[in-house]
Parts: sequence; structure tokens; C-alpha cells
Amino acid sequence: MKQLKITDKDTSKSFTFFDNSNGTILQSFNGFEYPEVLCSIEDVSGVGGANYVTSKFGRRRMSFQGDLVGSNKFLQRRELLSALRQRGKMKLFQITTYDNLELEFEAEIVRLTMPYTHQIHSFLFEIQAPDWRFYSQDDYDEIFNANDELTVTNSGTELTQPVFSIVGPAVGVEVGNISTGESFQIDSLADGEIAVVDVLERVVTLGGEREFSIFTGDFFGLQPGKNIIEFSVASGDSPNTQMRVDYKFAYLGI
Repeated sequence: MKQLKITDKDTSKSFTFFDNSNGTILQSFNGFEYPEVLCSIEDVSGVGGANYVTSKFGRRRMSFQGDLVGSNKFLQRRELLSALRQRGKMKLFQITTYDNLELEFEAEIVRLTMPYTHQIHSFLFEIQAPDWRFYSQDDYDEIFNANDELTVTNSGTELTQPVFSIVGPAVGVEVGNISTGESFQIDSLADGEIAVVDVLERVVTLGGEREFSIFTGDFFGLQPGKNIIEFSVASGDSPNTQMRVDYKFAYLGI
């Protein structure tokens, strides 16, 4: 891993590990291949073997181990402790892989070991991420006019969940992913009204306030590769009528 930056979103304090330079050494990092799977298997009474019941893609557990070896390792130690300190909010982790993917995810620190010595300060910290996916640090968007049909490409390897922002006027709005057959509908929007559908959070807002009554259909995402997205308006549209799709690439592992 070329670089790891940890940011406490509550205080904006951060700590950056470089690829064995600037007084930081990452000896190992684990958990970036595959998330935890919760599997239910029931033994069968009186006979050999067991039955598979179900499984779930769960959280992702990761760990980092390394050393602080800079000329001012005691200052480094305090800066790292401050960035990792539990505050009731997840930390933002931003990584650069050896093949130059710039990814990010949110996680909480669950364990930190860093003995106090007068020499090299070795550390081990473990984290848990509720969302197993890694996301591109860059944001992407596509702009649709009324009744446009455009291709939106998710260059990652996992489903990503976008945010749809629809600006009126419009009557009888339908947004569909033709590639998957999923769609949702929005009731009438007055000129300048903005409806936002956040697929990840499963929240619909109108003018910044939650308003599920205007929405029916699927909270659909963007599959890996090309997605043909259609923005249909039955009537009442004008040059102001528009939809923006904001999204990130999503990855299973690195």
C-alpha cells in the first residue's frame, strides 16, 4: 500500500502513513481481500452432516501493523493517538494501492496496541467497517435532460448506490435502469423543486425535507460496468427539467 491517511471527521485531525518513508513503516495490512461472511449451518439430529441455512455478507475487519521510526517518534505517536481516538463517529480511511487506485472507506477503531518505549514505537490497530465496499475517492456525475437515455459506467467491481437529484418542473417522472429492469417514480415537481433519492441511505427528500409520499418503486444501484439509465417525464417539463446522478466506483477488494 503506497499511502494510508486516517482522518477524524469530528476534529479534522489526520495521520498519514507513506510507503515506508517519512518516519512511518507499514509492516502488514490485513482484511482487504474479502469481508466477513456470517453463515448459518444447522446440524441434523440423528444423522451425519448438517444443512446449510443461509449466509450474509457482513462487516469488514481490517488491521494495520507497523513502526514509527522518525526523528520525532514521540510527536508522531501523539498525533497517531489523537487521530485514532474514539469519538462516536467513524474515521475516514483513504488509501492509495500499489497499482494507484485511490480508494476510501469509513470504519471505527476497535483495538489499539502501541507500547511506550524509548526506541522504535511499534503499533497494531484493528478496525471494523459496516460497509464492506471500498469506494473511489473521486466523485462522478451524469447530467440528464428530460427523456434522456444515457450510459452510466461503474468502473468498480461491486454494486454502487448513487444519489439521484431531480429538478422540476415535471409531471410523472420515471427513472429506470434498463440494464437491470429496476425503476422508481416521482410525483409532480413544480418549477425549481428538487427531489433527491439517496439509494444508500434509502431516503427521499423534497426541498431538503424527508418526503417518502412522492416516491414509489426500487432503490436501485449501478451494477459493475455499463448501466443504461432512462429519465422519462410524462409531461410538464421545460429546459429547467434535469436529473443529476452522483456516484462513486465500488470495489469488493484490492
